[in-house]
Amino acid sequence: MRGNWKMYLLLVLPWLTVEKLGKNTLLRFLPTIIFSDLVIALISELSQKLKWWKVRNPLFPNLATDVSFVFGPFTIINFWIFKLTFNKFWLYLLTNIFADYLFAFPLTTIAEKLRIYKMIRMNRKQLFLLSIAVAVLNYLYQSLFIEPLRRNQKG
Repeated sequence: MRGNWKMYLLLVLPWLTVEKLGKNTLLRFLPTIIFSDLVIALISELSQKLKWWKVRNPLFPNLATDVSFVFGPFTIINFWIFKLTFNKFWLYLLTNIFADYLFAFPLTTIAEKLRIYKMIRMNRKQLFLLSIAVAVLNYLYQSLFIEPLRRNQKG
């Protein structure tokens, strides 16, 4: 427990902003966020097998998915980016490029120094490109599957 305090903070702190998102945002984008979290969980499984990165002191050591990251900042940042940029693809993409750059470069360096995780066989540029690919996949999922379902339910 003592070594996991950073992981608990990583999980809990982003949720302090969820009230500001609003109920409509949560309901509108929840299916895509769940889809995205599953994609990241699958990538985490692959990462464990291919030794792309190693999480130190995970909350659940037997899971490849880092629960604190996936269900903390990743989930909440996705909600915020969708809320602020959806239906404006280029703004969505630029926002994700900026956020993913921060994650892959300075924040990963900080996380390694804080001994939260360590990159092993994946470099930061690859992490950045993987993050952008997931963002585009999320946008396509929301646009092509979720939004048509929402329109059909209203009409």
